[in-house]
Amino acid sequence: MILYHINGGFPAVAEGARLISPTREVRPRDQEAEIGKENYHRFTAPISGFKEKVYYHEMKEDASGLIHCALVNEDFEGGFGFYVSYKKNQLPRFIQWKMMGESDYVVGMEPANCGVEGRDKKRQRGTLKFLEPGEKKEFDLEIGVLDGKEAINEFKKLVEG
Repeated sequence: MILYHINGGFPAVAEGARLISPTREVRPRDQEAEIGKENYHRFTAPISGFKEKVYYHEMKEDASGLIHCALVNEDFEGGFGFYVSYKKNQLPRFIQWKMMGESDYVVGMEPANCGVEGRDKKRQRGTLKFLEPGEKKEFDLEIGVLDGKEAINEFKKLVEG
């Protein structure tokens, strides 16, 4: 099991910022995430008493098998964001953690080959996988910065295909 928990805060996360992704389907983890699910990709100013929301995404890979997603604030100093690109066949799951609280103001982008339920749940279901002695797995992941409107627009084109 591997999950890359990549947190973004200000300035990538701010009122008016958003998640750019090739999401085909988004599924809320629980009742709390169901509330406001249509705005999973939009971010607000910090909210007192905000409860975390977790979303499972089904993403569309590009022709080379890569998924590209980013947190972007187009209103910050000409545009700013950061992205993650990874191979869908290595990391088929994507989890988004959205926390718009006053002291916890962050969005997590989480490419993974597992969910967030943990090993015990996987073990109970009989779906926990192990590496054999000497076996190895490789994961390709790129994290980068989007500096300015031009870089953000190029990234949008990449995501839209």
